[in-house]
Amino acid sequence: MQGRYRVIKQLGQGGFGNTFEVDECGKTKVLKVLTENNPKAIELFQQEAKVLSQLNSGGIPKVEPDGYFTVLPKNSSVPLHCLAMEKIEGVNLEQWMEFRNYQRLSETQALNWLKQLVEILALVHAHQYFHRDIKPQNIMLRPSGQLVLIDFGAVRQVSTTILAGNSHTRIFSQGYSPPEQQNGYSVQQSDFFALGRTFIFLLTGKEPQDKEIYDPLTNELHWRKSALNLSPLLADLIDHLMAPTANHRPQNTQVILQKLNEIEKALQMPRILWQQTAIQSNNGSKSAASSSSVATVSVGGAKSLNASSKQTQTSKKFWQVFIGLGVGCFAVFTAALNLPNSKNPVSVSPEGNVPVAIPSSVPSPVTKVDETPTNAQPQPTISPLTLPISDKLKTEQAQIEEIEKEKLQAALKAEQERQAAIRKEAAATAEREQLEAVIRENEHQDALIAQKRQQADKDRQTKIELEETQPLAVTSEFDNQASLYMGQNLPVSAQATFPNGIKIKLEVARTQEQQIMGLMYRPALPDNRGMLFVFPSAQTVSLSMKNAPVSMDMVFLQNGIINYIETAAPPCNSEPCPTYGTYVLIDQVIELRSGRAEELGLQVGDNVKIEIN
Repeated sequence: MQGRYRVIKQLGQGGFGNTFEVDECGKTKVLKVLTENNPKAIELFQQEAKVLSQLNSGGIPKVEPDGYFTVLPKNSSVPLHCLAMEKIEGVNLEQWMEFRNYQRLSETQALNWLKQLVEILALVHAHQYFHRDIKPQNIMLRPSGQLVLIDFGAVRQVSTTILAGNSHTRIFSQGYSPPEQQNGYSVQQSDFFALGRTFIFLLTGKEPQDKEIYDPLTNELHWRKSALNLSPLLADLIDHLMAPTANHRPQNTQVILQKLNEIEKALQMPRILWQQTAIQSNNGSKSAASSSSVATVSVGGAKSLNASSKQTQTSKKFWQVFIGLGVGCFAVFTAALNLPNSKNPVSVSPEGNVPVAIPSSVPSPVTKVDETPTNAQPQPTISPLTLPISDKLKTEQAQIEEIEKEKLQAALKAEQERQAAIRKEAAATAEREQLEAVIRENEHQDALIAQKRQQADKDRQTKIELEETQPLAVTSEFDNQASLYMGQNLPVSAQATFPNGIKIKLEVARTQEQQIMGLMYRPALPDNRGMLFVFPSAQTVSLSMKNAPVSMDMVFLQNGIINYIETAAPPCNSEPCPTYGTYVLIDQVIELRSGRAEELGLQVGDNVKIEIN
């Protein structure tokens, strides 16, 4: 195609076009061919080509300036619109999840991927475009771990929607498109909604409209319970991306990137469990109830967004109280340890050996102690602050170890996934190389077959030319006279062109001796051969079939016009032999194989063009 692209195989087929893997001078690319001759489809196709040629990023397929072109197929007046672009090696995220049996994405991987996609959107939005069709199928994962956003056919300029205030072609993907896009309008924040829904799928392994997380009665998504060890900070950000109205979502990509950096820093610090801490258990069921709530996100209204905001504010107040209590307890404990023993002597009761603190300003009074049974055991002196602080430190240490363990497991898992992707890519490369080898072998075989055919055609043409220039050999098995005389072979020196365009080469009998001998003792002529009898002037002529081994057709002409036709004149082996002719004047006679006149469709009055060398 265009002298540049060689089709290797077809990759896919959709309602608007076909996708092929092509070779351009040894470099593999993807060629999209638009088969739908619809003005709106052509506009979206050209828009995709324009956007991809302007954006330069490893997260976006590369398109050369001349990557978009049109071709006109044979026997068609409708051009085909084509777009050649970089071939992204890898799988899309829907295929990736299916390959992993829909195993939920880890928080670490989710942060990395979300940051990659937001950075890609930052470039797209910086050029005053928005994508309008973000979903797992339109996000590719390279073997290196880099994400690539594809399918820019639905992209739209900001100026055509926001500034002009016009609605546009509806691009709708079930479960991923925001409400305003379903109504025919899109803004840059529409991409954030679809991005949030994409991560719902990745973090839960369920489509946004899955009945296990979607409640059709309240139009809410209860998705957090299906996520794996997800921090409330990241969950709140995803809910923020999916706010029902665009003005409640992040203002731009920079706001999202800043929030992601804050979440990463917070997750790197030692943290206490978010639910049911030691202080919550001491404070009773009220604190426990406040910390065990599960947030939801509304699909069509802003109610759940406020619920998520209140939950975050409650969590912040809880931590402020917790930190205040910790600081106060630490201060009291420190003050108790710093009091000198000389100023606070301890008196021991003889009945129970219970230590009693006596202020130094009071002159040695004995504090009355309640009587205790004689069998009471001595109680150790324990500070009321010691046990909670020790438990807290142990809990923190256990949580740090658990976090490090999770990070290690996530890193190992990511490495396993990367190695699996590399193996899959290597297998795909080997399969592609094998296919290319088969294609090359087939092309080689086709070339050999074509070469043999050309040689056969050449040999056949040579044989025909030899037959046309050489006298015919006598091969007929005739009577004993044929063994004594094999007939005459005259040079081919004329050609007859009949009304249907067929040309026949003719031997020419000019002299009386040649005309008397004619085709005596000659076998049946081939279809493209005959004998022409030329007379010096117009006259009545009669011909016989004496000593002719086969039947023949005779065509009598005057000035190239057929005056009479004798078909299938039989051979004559003994005298007297009948004669064949007409009483009208003729100046030429053509003898042909029996039945040839009918095959040529000859009739009296037809004009035959005869060229004599």
